[in-house]
Amino acid sequence: MYPKALRVAYLYFIFVSLASNVSATVLYQDLNLVPALAKAHGLVMSIAFVVAFPLGALLIQVLKSKRRVWIHISLQLVGWVLMLTGLATGIRVGKILDRLHSNAHTVLGTVIVVLLLFQPFIGFIHHRRFLATKKRSAWTYAHIWYGRILMLLGIVNGGLGLRLAGNTLVGTITYGAIAGLVSILYCAVLVVSELKRASQRGNATSDIALESSNSQTH
Repeated sequence: MYPKALRVAYLYFIFVSLASNVSATVLYQDLNLVPALAKAHGLVMSIAFVVAFPLGALLIQVLKSKRRVWIHISLQLVGWVLMLTGLATGIRVGKILDRLHSNAHTVLGTVIVVLLLFQPFIGFIHHRRFLATKKRSAWTYAHIWYGRILMLLGIVNGGLGLRLAGNTLVGTITYGAIAGLVSILYCAVLVVSELKRASQRGNATSDIALESSNSQTH
């Protein structure tokens, strides 16, 4: 009899402890804000990582306009503002539900945002070096690949967020399809751009060799 009573008392103690911890952390009075905040968070982050950031990275590759750098910067700044807005709404939801540091989505998302805060400064250094030398430098490749990796992680983290929010199958498939199409388009443009750049380098090398040969002949 006593062991059973002790087990019941122990379970009751655990239940009360858990209930008190939850009530102290979950903001029940703000639970009604969660649906709207969660939708806003998902929307602005999706636009930032699936539209603004990739579009800005693509246009600087394909445009021939002298203003392409400013178009690139403008789109990246739009993505940056959307990202920070998404961070603010995500933190608010995380605090209300006490999920701020207890899952992969929020932890990875915070790391991505913090790391992306350095990207404009890396880009500024790259731009200054490029204007001075008219050639790519280590800062150029750091800016390019640092941004690509974080952009890809952001898209993947969007999928983790949909799973955490228990989104519908249609919504998840739609996000995956759009993100997949954008990724394929982005990779295709990169391949074409790199092939063109390699061809231009090869032509420039051939011209130099031809001029050298002609000068030696004469």
